[in-house]
Amino acid sequence: MITLKNILNEIAKDEADRLLNKIKNKEYSFFKRGDNGKVYRLNDEDLLFKITTEPDETAVADVIVGRYGEFNAFIPVLYSDSKKSMYVMNKAEELPPAMKHEIEKFYERFKEFTRQQTDRPSGETSIFDYLNADGARDTHPTLVSFLRALEGQVKKTGIGDLDVSLDFKPDNLMTWNGNLVMIDW
Repeated sequence: MITLKNILNEIAKDEADRLLNKIKNKEYSFFKRGDNGKVYRLNDEDLLFKITTEPDETAVADVIVGRYGEFNAFIPVLYSDSKKSMYVMNKAEELPPAMKHEIEKFYERFKEFTRQQTDRPSGETSIFDYLNADGARDTHPTLVSFLRALEGQVKKTGIGDLDVSLDFKPDNLMTWNGNLVMIDW
């Protein structure tokens, strides 16, 4: 018996094959360089693909691929191949200036908080530690809601210390379909 799940998996496989053929045929252009790799825009698509040198990045992509309903704090990932250190994702939009400013203020306060954490080794403080300690107090409610969702979704990935290794910074947040999303982690 053919199930809806089998049909959806076949459609997803056909779409992945189509996108991979575009990459194979070099139907893309350079978009941006990040800390750990390069991002390319697929021609005639509102999609990007990233080649990364960071194994944790592809590990996250492998978990969230095709699961935007469960991991909506991250940009949707349509395809992931950790062996090739690459994944295909939707293209996000720039943040509205007011929200970008709110995120920058939160990030600066977070950095100050981490400097004050003398009882922890450097790099052991997460944005969620700050959010839960004091960060929500002077933070825009939309950003607090996003960060609470992100915290739960980071835990849901099951990836060890992702909460402290998460590459949270203003440049890694954008909007997709009007919602805040992490585009790099």
